[in-house]
Amino acid sequence: MPPFLRLSILPIIGCALLLSSVIWSQRELKLRFLGQAADGQIIGMVLQRTQTADILSGIDTAFVLTLANGDRIQADYVNYTLSTSSILPAGTITIGEAATLDAQNSQTELGDSASTVTLSDNLQVILDEIVRGNAELVRWALLRESRRAPDPTRIVRIEKTEVVDAYLDVPRVPEVFELQNDKLLLEAHEVISPYAGEVRIHAVFDVTDPELVKSKRGDSLIEYSYARNGTNITPERKDFFLSAEPYSTQFRPIFAYQANDMAVARLSHIGRHGGPTLALRLYGPCRVYYDKADPEQAFVSAVAGPVGKDPLEWFGRYCEGLFGQWGSTALIALAGLLFILTGLFFISLAVFPPRKITMKLQDGV
Repeated sequence: MPPFLRLSILPIIGCALLLSSVIWSQRELKLRFLGQAADGQIIGMVLQRTQTADILSGIDTAFVLTLANGDRIQADYVNYTLSTSSILPAGTITIGEAATLDAQNSQTELGDSASTVTLSDNLQVILDEIVRGNAELVRWALLRESRRAPDPTRIVRIEKTEVVDAYLDVPRVPEVFELQNDKLLLEAHEVISPYAGEVRIHAVFDVTDPELVKSKRGDSLIEYSYARNGTNITPERKDFFLSAEPYSTQFRPIFAYQANDMAVARLSHIGRHGGPTLALRLYGPCRVYYDKADPEQAFVSAVAGPVGKDPLEWFGRYCEGLFGQWGSTALIALAGLLFILTGLFFISLAVFPPRKITMKLQDGV
């Protein structure tokens, strides 16, 4: 093999890798630099399994907090946004106890017997943390409260109920969804989908009985149920909807945006196994780049948001959003640059060989 050709192998491989990185992400690169930017929102989540998938289209969360002084506070969230908060009088039935009532009736009964209250800053911070969180975050929140100095307003029991509207066991997930009144439709102009269903998860965390907690090896979770369309099942983990899946389940966000005066919802090509991505949070903001001529051609980009009180959390969101979108492309491109630079180094040695330094030893030295 001619020396020049031998020295050119590494740069040729490097150029091929750079070209491969561009081809790999040509759609996203074209939309990013030539497409139209728009503000978007993550409005749903696909839980993709081997054969079927669940498509989350809405989630209601209800809390009943019991304080050390015996007061009970109810807080209801719709799609992770606080809708009502109230104090429950003694003897009021709670959502978890209303097993024979449907979700609407049970919440109506609670609302009729409760008085509206403004949450304290401490309670608001705790609820904002655990409304999206998994069971472990609820345990930690309750543990922190138990370590506080004796305070009649500290939380000693947390009852959390999730009611998830979803399309269950869907055999094929579309890339583009229809929207009706900002709600996801699995098929255009559908009235009732055969896959439309409900998942209800109820969990109670309680530290009022130290002996019970000790018998459960320190676990404050004393009640748990998971029902799909009214049928109780045992999930992979005793956790809430977005945290109860095995690692093999892939979570892919669904994002919505306005393009050419119409609302579009599309499945993201960014996904994560075992749980939702931190960068593209459900019902959180995102950035969308779409083709003006074909608005359904789009890709989503994460918005890290302000740094806030937790710089490490912000840094984690930023890095996951960056590498989730461009990680594969960047790795291929970096490998290409490494091959090119290494090849150029060897070529430079061949063209400009290092000077040989010779030394003569004098007699007697």
